Amino acid sequence: MKSKILIFMVATFIFYSYTIFSQTKLDSLLRKLAVMKEDTSKIELLFSIEDEYLKTNPDSTLYYLNISDKLIKKLKASKYDYDYNFELVKVYHAKSDYKRALKYTLKSNQIAKNNRNVIQEAESYRTLFTVYQNLGKTDLAIKYALYSLKYSEFVGDTLNLSINYGNLSRLYFELNQFKKAIYYGEKGIESGKKFKNTKGLLICINNTALTYMNLNENAKAEKLFKSQLAIADKENFPRSSSKALINLCSIYIQTGDKENLEKYSTQLNALATKNNSVLSTADRTIIMKLNAHYNIFNNNFKQADIDLNKGIEMAIRDSLTSQLLNLYYLKTNLKYAERNYYEAEKYGLKYDSVNNMINEGEMSKYSLDLEQRYKVEKKDKEILLLEKNQTRQKTFIYSLAAIAISLLLFIYLLYRNYTARKRIAEQKIIQLHQEKKIDATQNMIQGEEQERTRLARDLHDGLGGILTGVKYQLNSMKGNVILSEENAFTFTKSISQIDEAIAEMRRVAHNMMPEELLKFGLDQTLKSYCDSVCLSSELTVSYQSFGMDDRLEQTNEIVLYRIVQELLTNTLKHANATKSNIQLSKNGHLISLTVEDNGKGFDVNAQQIASKLTRYGIGLSNINHRVEYLNGRIDIKSDNRGTSTHIEFETT
Repeated sequence: MKSKILIFMVATFIFYSYTIFSQTKLDSLLRKLAVMKEDTSKIELLFSIEDEYLKTNPDSTLYYLNISDKLIKKLKASKYDYDYNFELVKVYHAKSDYKRALKYTLKSNQIAKNNRNVIQEAESYRTLFTVYQNLGKTDLAIKYALYSLKYSEFVGDTLNLSINYGNLSRLYFELNQFKKAIYYGEKGIESGKKFKNTKGLLICINNTALTYMNLNENAKAEKLFKSQLAIADKENFPRSSSKALINLCSIYIQTGDKENLEKYSTQLNALATKNNSVLSTADRTIIMKLNAHYNIFNNNFKQADIDLNKGIEMAIRDSLTSQLLNLYYLKTNLKYAERNYYEAEKYGLKYDSVNNMINEGEMSKYSLDLEQRYKVEKKDKEILLLEKNQTRQKTFIYSLAAIAISLLLFIYLLYRNYTARKRIAEQKIIQLHQEKKIDATQNMIQGEEQERTRLARDLHDGLGGILTGVKYQLNSMKGNVILSEENAFTFTKSISQIDEAIAEMRRVAHNMMPEELLKFGLDQTLKSYCDSVCLSSELTVSYQSFGMDDRLEQTNEIVLYRIVQELLTNTLKHANATKSNIQLSKNGHLISLTVEDNGKGFDVNAQQIASKLTRYGIGLSNINHRVEYLNGRIDIKSDNRGTSTHIEFETT
């Protein structure tokens, strides 16, 4: 008895020491929190505080997580969204609320994907494995175990490598592939020690030891569980400590080692007393079962019965069927040991009932206690009938809703089809108008060019020939007619004026349809034209071309030539400019023309409005028509420093 008291005191001292150490650290963090400003540093401090509480009090963890969530939203610090959700995963996993843990794990995973953070993705996949395994969804657990390992290797995540190995070890243990379970568990232990990942190390030790225990290699299992306990106590992981103590007690029950059972069950109860909120209900029911075993070994059947009743009550309340089955089995044996055969048979029947329901997968449909099940059987049937009626009503309502939704969808599709057809028709009308406008512009420009060609030909061949003939006749008369000095001067001056008329007529004819354009192309013609403008006016014209080695389509060359003519004519007549720069370039199929001057400029908007009332406006209108013919774009910028006109279009 004295040794038991001594062991309890030592265990209590150890746990008090760790509690005081942990509380000291927590108090320090809380003091910092009280004086810290509301910035991102406070968010990180809140995470540290809730992480400390997670070891001992998950409910307080939720309180500080709620504060951090409000601060994240207030500061719009979305970079902490992943951390907040992942902390919730750890809280609900510690509370064995795996459905909520799954919800926040999936949310964390989506945030990691959105952030393109592969390290966070690897972490969330590791957690998905654990949660799905706890939920009994083996296929999904396997899937995410492989995902986790793949991502950890990809990012070189050596820190969490041991957790991956530990997960694989547990997975193969559940699949009864014990050699693989030990292989990955030992690799995880090695990795955890090497990269100093305490959590991963504890997971791997626990899973490897469980495998050895299942293979009845109790010596190896005992050694590993003791190392797990030492590390967990040192690093303050009470949940891992409890698992190690539970499994050690289980080994000593199997081997009948009363001395060690007394030692470690005392430590286990001390830990459970100090960290009750950390332990799951399943762990607490197992502790009750272990306490009952210990009391049975010491012939304290009354206390063992009390322990089993507490465990059965907790297991029924939380629907822990596997724990309830073990408790009923031990209760049956206890009653046989007490020679209370009626009670033994009673709990034997309960054991069989639960066992059958587990095997048939019907535990959710029946009460865990047979006596209670028989009392409420009639009421259950009535409830079942009502549920069937409700199901029929729901099915009818859902069917009507589905029909209504289908009808609305059909109407929506009809409306969308009608609007689409209408939109296509409108677009086609607009396209036809545009094509009609382009055709009209093309016809106008082609007609204009044909008329210019005809006039040029008539001027050159008709009027030019007549003037040349008159010149020759006058020259021939000059030698045969005797004139006074004054008349001879007038006669000679008339012949000079005829020469000037012939030159002017040729210039006009050339401008209307320059033969050089047809023979040598746009680039050479524009160079000559600009040179002629320089010679015949005070305007200095600079011409540059890029990529114009190949000729364009003849019609396009004529249109561009007319545009340059019109722009330079406007400059000469209205701009009072002294300099003009012309650039013509071809880049692939894109043709660009820029004409600039240093004149007085004009109001572009006003000239566009008055395009039919002024000469300048008529010139601008002609340019716009020609740009439309080219299916191009024109941009005119003008102020008191000059005018810049930029035109672009694409060739086929």
